[in-house]
Amino acid sequence: MVLLDNGRISPRRDDSPRRVGTRVERRKARTRARLLAAARHLFATGGVEQTTIAEIAGRADIAIGSFYNYFGTKEELLDALIEELFSEQLRLLQLRQAQVNDPAEKISIAHRHLVRVAQTDSDWAWLLVRLEVPHRVAWAVLGSAARRDLRDGIEGGRFQLANPALALNASGGALFAVIHAQLVGEGSKNASSEHAEGVLRSFGLSQADATEIAHRPLPDAVEPTEATPE
Repeated sequence: MVLLDNGRISPRRDDSPRRVGTRVERRKARTRARLLAAARHLFATGGVEQTTIAEIAGRADIAIGSFYNYFGTKEELLDALIEELFSEQLRLLQLRQAQVNDPAEKISIAHRHLVRVAQTDSDWAWLLVRLEVPHRVAWAVLGSAARRDLRDGIEGGRFQLANPALALNASGGALFAVIHAQLVGEGSKNASSEHAEGVLRSFGLSQADATEIAHRPLPDAVEPTEATPE
């Protein structure tokens, strides 16, 4: 089954009967989701600093006082939003990566996936570039996976790098630049593959190898199926 969006159910917090608890928690989860969706749009279009809690509550159609039942501050909401958005994209790109073994193709898939998200979800992309420290924020969620893929490529002789940490930071900076270019109408239709090709070249692959890998079909993000017991 192809993944479409992220569902999140809050855990029960008391020992009340299951039916009542489930109903209450579902209502609270819906309200929390509305707050996150409202903040997602407002932060992306107007910036975090310029957006007020009153605006978030208004767009979510709840009272300002109710906001504090879910988040203590705007910054706390931002942290939850960042974790949700980037953790979901990490999950999806890793489902794509699970279908290949070549570390170079895994790197290509990760970069192509994120550029394509920016091409289809401008709120997500603007939120990324409008954050005050987008590189640090994104790498807090995506960085460990990227470092692992890079290490695997180096150990397997796929990548030739004098300074892996610098190469990783440079590829991340290039990714943000490409995403911003897409948002302001300066990117090309094939930006995801073109960017991935450039990253692979910077990691030491030949022009022919980088081009071929970066233009392979992008695997779908599919959930693994459980084997049926015999």
